[in-house]
Amino acid sequence: MAYEAFIIGTVGTTDVTRDPFNESVSDEALAWFVRLRSGDATEEDQRRFEAWRARSPIHAREFDRINALWDDLDGLKTSTDRRGAEGRTANHAFACPLPKTRKRSAWGWGTSLAAALLVLLAGSLWLPEAWVRLASDYHTETGEQKTLTLADGSKVYLDTGSAISVDFSQQTRRLVLHRGRALFVVTADPRRPFEVDAANGTVRALGTVFEVYKKPNQVTVTVLESAVQVSRNGPAARLTPGQRVHYGPDTGLSGVESVDPGQVAAWRRGKLVFNDRPLGEVVNELNRYRHGVILILDQQLRASRVSGIFDIRDPDAVLQALEAALPVRMYRLTRYLILLDRAEVSAPLS
Repeated sequence: MAYEAFIIGTVGTTDVTRDPFNESVSDEALAWFVRLRSGDATEEDQRRFEAWRARSPIHAREFDRINALWDDLDGLKTSTDRRGAEGRTANHAFACPLPKTRKRSAWGWGTSLAAALLVLLAGSLWLPEAWVRLASDYHTETGEQKTLTLADGSKVYLDTGSAISVDFSQQTRRLVLHRGRALFVVTADPRRPFEVDAANGTVRALGTVFEVYKKPNQVTVTVLESAVQVSRNGPAARLTPGQRVHYGPDTGLSGVESVDPGQVAAWRRGKLVFNDRPLGEVVNELNRYRHGVILILDQQLRASRVSGIFDIRDPDAVLQALEAALPVRMYRLTRYLILLDRAEVSAPLS
């Protein structure tokens, strides 16, 4: 049973028939690590963790990697404290014994855990980020949007955390979307096709307005005006206004889907629109618009369904709305790291 939230609406429940462990193994391992060290883990949590760990050697290896990182950081902190104390002894005319190790306070533990998680996240994100910056001609920072006017008069609207390269010649107009989301308003030129490449797929404009959204595991193409042709490893699909397709790194094109035109490119109006979407998807979008990371610790909570219209210029207000509408407990370990866990809901008195 998972919760369903309608922002500026009611809160109910609904069944979600999906694998709760469908996120990346790293995310799962990180969630288990935080849960087990939170001090609130139950015997049932421990049994579920052991079952998850035994499910695959990859699970055990990833959890051990995170655990080792924590031990290394904790050891580094202890070593640094010891060297600092020794230095203070050498600088004074008298010597004093090192203080006994005290049990870490909840706040101190939370701060150290936050540091460990941030180091882990930084290590996994910095190199790809640096590569994208080097490979792209234009990019946007977190929370930034940018409008580009190309040499042919076409416009490109870059969403937050996006990067693109432009290669115009006398024969072709080719762009590469390295990451993120962009809206293209194309100036017609019958002599030079306008094409956008993303994750080994190609979108050819037929005098049109269209959006390409490249997520880590999926590319979505949506048409607002005129038509485009989308191809990837096989037959091409032709899209008209209000239609979209998507494909993944190892999959061909999906079937053509219809979308609400009012929801397409809502980010250009400063809004994010979700209609019965998983909370995990909503949080992933929020992460693109704010500095730092929001992590969901509970897999059932991640699958909760959310509908609403959110102002992307104030992502923290969205978090507050979600906390009010869903049984969510929010932990702000630092301004850059927020953990969301499922809060227990008391049964109504009969």
